[in-house]
Amino acid sequence: MPEQESIIWMRPEKSAHGPAPAYSRDRIAAVAIGIADAEGIDAVSMRRIAKELGTGAMTLYRYLPAKEDLYTVMIDQAVGFEPQEPTGDVGADLAALARRHRRTLRRHPWLAPFLASRPIMGPNVLRGTERDLALLGGRGLHINEMLDVFNLVRTWVNGAVQAELADSDPSGADRLAWQKRMGPYLTTLLATGEFPYLGRMIEAAEFGDADERFENGLAILLTGIEARLAAIAGTDVSATAESSR
Repeated sequence: MPEQESIIWMRPEKSAHGPAPAYSRDRIAAVAIGIADAEGIDAVSMRRIAKELGTGAMTLYRYLPAKEDLYTVMIDQAVGFEPQEPTGDVGADLAALARRHRRTLRRHPWLAPFLASRPIMGPNVLRGTERDLALLGGRGLHINEMLDVFNLVRTWVNGAVQAELADSDPSGADRLAWQKRMGPYLTTLLATGEFPYLGRMIEAAEFGDADERFENGLAILLTGIEARLAAIAGTDVSATAESSR
């Protein structure tokens, strides 16, 4: 069986001998991210990146031999790293984490599906994971409980941003046409009286803009998390008191 190729972060970027490289992984990734942000991930190719850089595609394969290598450095660079020190207020800390993650995903609309489908372990992602888990440190949580909270927040933000991006997509005209087409059908259903809550939603719900919806959902999420953390802490205190008797 052939030896498995090492991941991109374990390979030297330049040879110990010979001239300095003309490009770098970071520069190639930056150009690729710019293309993906503007035109979508499907527009990214070594040929297209090479055109932007004014070189040949084969030259760039020396830095990132496989497309998966390119995606790996793109994701890590797009995620980036911003420090965040715990304040002791877990709700405020998790809110800051969620808002930062939302900004990143909105800045790079192609990023959320990649994070969901690829266990990327680049330097920025790892530093960010350490930073975020540290927000829950010192609270007596098992590492699994810390991961549950961390993953819950990130997964919720991913879904919220995906919905926001869909709503703001210029191709949403088709969705509006679909909603208009559904109107008579919904009217018929509501007339039966079998859907009182759905009727209230359609007639009276105020959905607000994307920022308002995000903050409202985040507040509900964090209230649940804080209640759960308090319950865990209470369980730990009770267990400690019981064992000391």
